[in-house]
Amino acid sequence: MTKPVSDPQFITYMAAFQAATEHTATCESCQDEQPCPVGDPIHRVFLAEKAAWEGEQR
Repeated sequence: MTKPVSDPQFITYMAAFQAATEHTATCESCQDEQPCPVGDPIHRVFLAEKAAWEGEQR
């Protein structure tokens, strides 16, 4: 059995990933890496959280 993830930075990163992928999956305008006005901030948050988590791993 795997141990639950308790790293708050990773949890935040995964929540941002989920929000970005859910939006992209339902937004035709956000296909082909062309975010719509609603999706753009969602994707920016995801990229910022990803960078923060990756920076923490180094």
